[in-house]
Amino acid sequence: METLFTKLENRLYRNISLIAFLWTLIFIIAQSKNSFLSSLKTNNDLFYLGFIILSILTIGSIAYFSPHFSFEKQLAKILFIGLPSMLVILFAINTSIPLHYIFHIIFGVYILLSGFLLTFLFIRKESSIPKNIQKQPHSLSYKQWFIDQGLPILLLLLLTTSMFFLFGLSRLTQYAAVDEPLWIDGRIARYWKNIGELDWKGTNISDKPGITVALVTGPGTLFKSTSEYKTLHTEGEIINLKNDVESYYFAFRFPILLFVTLMLPLFYFFLERLLGKRRALFSFIFIALSPVLIGMTKIVNPDSLLWFFSPLSLLSYFVFLKRGAFRYLIFSGIFLGLALLTKYVANILFVFFLGLILLEYIYNAKNTLISFPLYLKKSLGYFAVLTFSALSTFYILFPAVWVKPEKLLSSTLLSQAFEKVAPLFLFLIVFILTDQWINKSRLTNTFIQFLIKIKYKLSLFIVGIFLFSLLATIWNTWSGMTFYSFMELLASPKTIAGKVDIIGTYLTNFYPMIFGVTPFVFLLLCIAPFCFFKKQWMTSTSLRTTFYLFIFIVLYYIATTVNHVAAVVRYQIILFPLVAIIAGIALEHFLEFLHKKNTLKEKPSILSIASILLFFGILTLFTTPFPLSYASSFLPNKYSTDMKDMGAGSYETAQYLNTLPHAEDLLIWTDKDGVCKFFVGRCMGSLNYDRLHSEGLDYIVVSSGRQSRTGKMISSDITNNKPGLIRFDQYYLKKNPVFEIDINGRPSHFVKVFKYKE
Repeated sequence: METLFTKLENRLYRNISLIAFLWTLIFIIAQSKNSFLSSLKTNNDLFYLGFIILSILTIGSIAYFSPHFSFEKQLAKILFIGLPSMLVILFAINTSIPLHYIFHIIFGVYILLSGFLLTFLFIRKESSIPKNIQKQPHSLSYKQWFIDQGLPILLLLLLTTSMFFLFGLSRLTQYAAVDEPLWIDGRIARYWKNIGELDWKGTNISDKPGITVALVTGPGTLFKSTSEYKTLHTEGEIINLKNDVESYYFAFRFPILLFVTLMLPLFYFFLERLLGKRRALFSFIFIALSPVLIGMTKIVNPDSLLWFFSPLSLLSYFVFLKRGAFRYLIFSGIFLGLALLTKYVANILFVFFLGLILLEYIYNAKNTLISFPLYLKKSLGYFAVLTFSALSTFYILFPAVWVKPEKLLSSTLLSQAFEKVAPLFLFLIVFILTDQWINKSRLTNTFIQFLIKIKYKLSLFIVGIFLFSLLATIWNTWSGMTFYSFMELLASPKTIAGKVDIIGTYLTNFYPMIFGVTPFVFLLLCIAPFCFFKKQWMTSTSLRTTFYLFIFIVLYYIATTVNHVAAVVRYQIILFPLVAIIAGIALEHFLEFLHKKNTLKEKPSILSIASILLFFGILTLFTTPFPLSYASSFLPNKYSTDMKDMGAGSYETAQYLNTLPHAEDLLIWTDKDGVCKFFVGRCMGSLNYDRLHSEGLDYIVVSSGRQSRTGKMISSDITNNKPGLIRFDQYYLKKNPVFEIDINGRPSHFVKVFKYKE
């Protein structure tokens, strides 16, 4: 009888699958132009009713023949029954047959469920490996984890996180950031408008793509209408529709600050799982009290979230490598997907994660207990789970991909940001897989064994490159930028090609990072490479993590160098948390070194060291009114780090102008549009000389961040002998302004106001 029902069940499933296939095929043919069934297209309701009946019949049949619920079996049956129909839908999508967007979504959900089932089965299989083989340290429940941290550490975490929030909240609305109007004046509102209109394709609001920015700042649209606050440009004049711009900024900036603040303790959680309490707490304080990271979080821009998601993806993956718990691998994939939704530069993580497969086998002795082919097979499976988690997150939260599935690849693995490394990336995968399946990994294994033999020398070479880069950058800066003028190169970061050799481009990337961190982090970053002069470092999880972060930083700078871009602070914001982690690890190893050498009779307690770091971190922030433009005291005062400033000084300049007599009637020219957001008078930013002369220009506002741009514009007008020319370019070097603000006290980073005299 059981056999009879089994056969009946299989026949029923096959018949339902066949009927669904034929029904879908007829439906698709009817949608095609010039089809003999095209007359049926006018009555699609009949087809939709048929699909609903088939769906109910499928679920009902599976429920009838499944007395015991088994998630994976039921899902497998649904996927099996729907496979022929999905192939027909796939054909229709690829041949551009017009279909309702719901069919695109159904196909996408089918792929997601298929991937989810395969991932579930893979994880269950791997989790069934005997405990003496699989790396599975004792894990705590969340309640036990909190108890294990202890009240003093939890209070320090709360205090540090509160400081991040309070300094982020300070002067949150008193600046106008460059590029921010693109988001708050248009893209965010457009995203939610298209969501409301079910215009899924219209949710592709930017080439970043910046979806997470729209999601996090969405509540701002409930309080402020972007159409009422947007800035208009009319014949060179900059006109603000409303003057209460600070409340407008608050509505969109505060959600990002609040979101990052609430999620910030995740850094400590993953770091503690990876490195232990002491290193985790030190690193967390360095991250949370980083002026640059706080400053970046105050701006509505993809980078304000990218610095958060990308490092968390890395940390989650490192924890997975240490503990073997698949939840950390899933977390890593989710954070990677969120990073991709924020900015496509996160694609570099795919390359790094693939490289980590080889690095872990070479430098983690535990992995050599199994053969490389077996290790590679498992690792590629883990990489597939990571990739699926990332792409699933990307798909679910990006509605434009629902109706245009090919965008999933064009936005990630085949994106422009991945364009130059994609061939190498694909070649490595194909080579490894081919050697694995056809040649039993002989070539790969030979290469790996060679690397294992020279792994210590190789590590010294890599660490040496990092140390040389640090020292060369510091020496060039302290010697007056004799060889490479970093500030001049960073003034036009996307046009650096041809201005300097490849080494100069590469070292220029280090300049904002080295001098954009606090003095403690600066010193510890210089100390960290010296931890690798003994072979024993490979047995330390914390030092392996540091080594991997060194490689990632160098890889990131090589990528920007190859793409002929100089990485200003904003372009390399994801590296600042990683540098903070390196500093936290180096601090603990430095204390251990002093203790072993009897320089310290007792190693200082975690609370005492953390309190000192917290005190100096808060002191630094108190003395840094413009955190995103922060520069270390190790940087000579005549230099600055933020050549492409994001709006520092605009509010203060406008406040000065507003105190002048009859400010409402004044006309100013400025290279810094942000000043116009707060200025009550009239404002122009174009080189409309005729209008400036005829309407009576009163004041000129110039900023160091726009000196290069203005110079190029003026030089063109000089060449063309343009009538009425005003030499705005000369005001950058002119002395005795009526008002000047030096950002964070650095003369090289200024905003100046001059009284115009013809």
